[in-house]
Amino acid sequence: MSPARPTYASINRRGWNLLCRSGCDSSQVVGPAALSHAQQLLDSNGWLPWDQLRTILCLAGGGGQQAPMFAALGYEVTVADNSPAQLALDRQAATRYGVLIESVLCDAMDCTPLAGRSFDLVYQPVSTLYLPDVRLCYQQIAQLLEPGGLYWSEHWNPVEMQLDETLAWDGTAYRLSRPQGIGPVPAPAGSRPENAVCWHYIHRLNDLLGGLCSTGFSIVAFAERPGADLSAPPGTRAHLGAFIPGFFAVLARKEMR
Repeated sequence: MSPARPTYASINRRGWNLLCRSGCDSSQVVGPAALSHAQQLLDSNGWLPWDQLRTILCLAGGGGQQAPMFAALGYEVTVADNSPAQLALDRQAATRYGVLIESVLCDAMDCTPLAGRSFDLVYQPVSTLYLPDVRLCYQQIAQLLEPGGLYWSEHWNPVEMQLDETLAWDGTAYRLSRPQGIGPVPAPAGSRPENAVCWHYIHRLNDLLGGLCSTGFSIVAFAERPGADLSAPPGTRAHLGAFIPGFFAVLARKEMR
């Protein structure tokens, strides 16, 4: 029998398992200090109605970070992720802090393992760039929320992913060389340990934002992540952020239908 053909899910699972074992930033279990400031860290814009929430799904959120903070605040928390290694960190955090966290191996474009469940909030950290079809992801999320349920997500700005890989800053401006709506594309040079390959997709804003509205959500709030500094050295994230905000967060509500 010939080996199974690689898919975005299998490539990214292997890549994230390797990233986790290398100890990347997204694979660091939160410490006690973070738990004591959990609400501010999870909701820096003050969007969430905390007293109206009970059940929370951290989707594509493995790594021992968001789920333990929600659990420490007393919520019923499920974390779903495509990487077994990332989920193991959430179980490790649950044991360390004496909280309950349900972990589910699940791809964000196929939430079959969660079928029949519903949550008050789906909370998705930066991860849509790993998915070839973000609208299909939104359809899955809509099935996991009752009317009025909330969906918080953060996204890597696709414009930043369009930067020229070899000469992003040409001395006077940032150069774009990749078109919208393509993928998979390689990760930026130097951003991955050896052999930790992940597939990225440059989504159109029409899909990232418009896709929410066409899937039965209304956009309640939108914010870019702060940190831009035009006086920072060119080529640094702070300097780039003055031209292209690197990340943005969206709060959406499932419409009553």
